[in-house]
Amino acid sequence: MTLLEITNLTTIIPTSFGTVKAVNNLNLRIEQGSTVALVGESGCGKSMTARSVMGLIPSNGRIDCGSIRFAGLELVGLPEEDLRRLRGNRIAMIFQEPMTSLNPVLTISDQITEPLILHRRLDRQAALALALQLLHQVGISSPEERLNAYPHQLSGGQRQRVMIAMALACDPELLIADEPTTALDVTIQAQILGLIDGLQESKGLSLLLITHNLGIVAQRADHVNVMYAGRIVESAATTDILDNPLHPYTRGLLASLPENSEPGKRLQTIPGQPPNLAIPITGCPFKERCQEARSCCDIMPEQLDIGRSHLVSCWNFLS
Repeated sequence: MTLLEITNLTTIIPTSFGTVKAVNNLNLRIEQGSTVALVGESGCGKSMTARSVMGLIPSNGRIDCGSIRFAGLELVGLPEEDLRRLRGNRIAMIFQEPMTSLNPVLTISDQITEPLILHRRLDRQAALALALQLLHQVGISSPEERLNAYPHQLSGGQRQRVMIAMALACDPELLIADEPTTALDVTIQAQILGLIDGLQESKGLSLLLITHNLGIVAQRADHVNVMYAGRIVESAATTDILDNPLHPYTRGLLASLPENSEPGKRLQTIPGQPPNLAIPITGCPFKERCQEARSCCDIMPEQLDIGRSHLVSCWNFLS
């Protein structure tokens, strides 16, 4: 059963340098209980895709066209009051940077109990009891003390665990994890990812995992969408992406992994820089960095299904 289906989504952000198509004609699907990864370099539109789903686009931006259907309900154009009922309730998000996502002037208890009181209609005492249980569940040490702490009094790993507790407070059906281990050391990263794995298995969550870490994707995702310049350039089952990457950008990302480099040699890199999305792009957005670019790349390639639902947008497979 399809839980989330995004079709031809375009999200634009006006800036002083021009209108940015942060998400450009994007298609993405998440089946119930599955883990879908959205990968790509910083600035490619991963977080804006998540914010489009959550209805948290910057005030000067808007969804220009497309559809976002959650459990059959169209979210594009849904009144803000209805979106608030979904947000933090049936759809929850772990934001990229917990220090800026948590309210610095509210205690941890205030921030965890808010969705419990708002969505689950619990009284203050019942919400506090459940907040304590959630902190236990996400592995916070001395949770009774942490309830009365402020975000700046917690470590990075503890703040991230609090964000997870808040996201899971109302037993959502879909969890969006936006770079959930950014700026955490390797040990804490493993703990956070293991925690999400366990909670997903026990609660049957569907997960949209946004990351640039392909090692994490290889271990946890069922399906991978590779994003570049606001577009999905390749989409396939994780094993197909890892064993048979087709798009030159996907191959470049995989080749840059340390484990795929020869011992004693410099790490491989993708030459050049991502395009400025405030400037209209003609043709394939990767053509300036692509070692295989041809004259036909001056025209935007369509997306081709080469079989087994392996989609790629590249002229190498269209001509």
